[in-house]
Amino acid sequence: MDSLAAVFREVGAPVSIERIALDPPGPTEVLVRIAAVGLCRTDYHVMRGERRVAMQPMVLGHEAAAVVEQVGGAVTGISSGDHVVLTFIPGCGKCHWCRRGLHHLCAEGARITQGPQLDGTYRRRDRDGAAVGAFCMIGAFAERAVVDQASVVVIGKDIPFDLASLVACGVPAGVGAARQRARVQPGQSVLVVGCGGDGMNVVQGARLCGAARIIAADIVPAKLDWAREFGATHGVNAQGEALIRAVHGLTDGIGVDHAFVCIDPPSTLLPAFRATARGGNVVVTALTPDTVTEIKIPPLELFVTQKAIMGAVYGFASPRLQIPELLALYRTGELKLRELITRTYRLDEINRGYADLEAGRNLRGVVVFEG
Repeated sequence: MDSLAAVFREVGAPVSIERIALDPPGPTEVLVRIAAVGLCRTDYHVMRGERRVAMQPMVLGHEAAAVVEQVGGAVTGISSGDHVVLTFIPGCGKCHWCRRGLHHLCAEGARITQGPQLDGTYRRRDRDGAAVGAFCMIGAFAERAVVDQASVVVIGKDIPFDLASLVACGVPAGVGAARQRARVQPGQSVLVVGCGGDGMNVVQGARLCGAARIIAADIVPAKLDWAREFGATHGVNAQGEALIRAVHGLTDGIGVDHAFVCIDPPSTLLPAFRATARGGNVVVTALTPDTVTEIKIPPLELFVTQKAIMGAVYGFASPRLQIPELLALYRTGELKLRELITRTYRLDEINRGYADLEAGRNLRGVVVFEG
């Protein structure tokens, strides 16, 4: 069958809207109709050449909710008509990590920038018959996609698709970083550097954990206003040394218990580290261009202050567990999802959506498909 898709062909160029051929699903795969897909900055990093992928052309997009239209003969637990969220790291179920329930650490995750399906073959072809890759083994910037069952989580049909798409990436990345990686405790203090998709959900996660002081830091004033709506107690428009001074001023010179680096780690990690109290945690949720090979943290300072620096992908928790839990929190009103969406777009408006993201006009843009 044919599918309209946004295809990445050249670094620095807009994605092109093309009609591609989509083959039927293999034995362990499902054909899904994409209903909504978030405009995550990770895909934008690929478009700008800051996150290199192994092939072009490639269909980008990974933060998606969809409807199952067809299942392969070996698929279990997924049926035609199911509403699903797609996971950008597959849970193969076989590797060392998946056998322990740590699907966010799946050994197959190293292949998500390569292009082929989980079985190493392709399901997409362009008008010239050339193979087209699928970013994160999903390729969700399209009307339809074929994905392995390892990338599928079935959800309730009561959740609107645009909201469901958010729990595919940005929401678990932020909420989980606070709850699962840093394990913020009631009464503690938190700094969130960069209040975009990840950062705003760190704010939500810290609030859910009962943090007493949540300091949002961003250079876009509107994002500081939004952060207060999501639970921030303070907003700081500052960078570098000014940010460190501001945080120390709000914490009696001690620093915060936990700092989260949610934008541009090469320039923000050291200030976040120095704004953190002795023995505190610094959690990195943001992607760094793969051309950056080091970030300078003085080793003696790390040793003397006894701080921990750690990374968090998917909020350091299995999406198969986290996605249902987050949707349950939404149902009870404890987690904001609707408020995260600033604008919606058609597929052919995707480049405009990323321009809005780059300009700081959106908290989250979402491509919504009709039907």
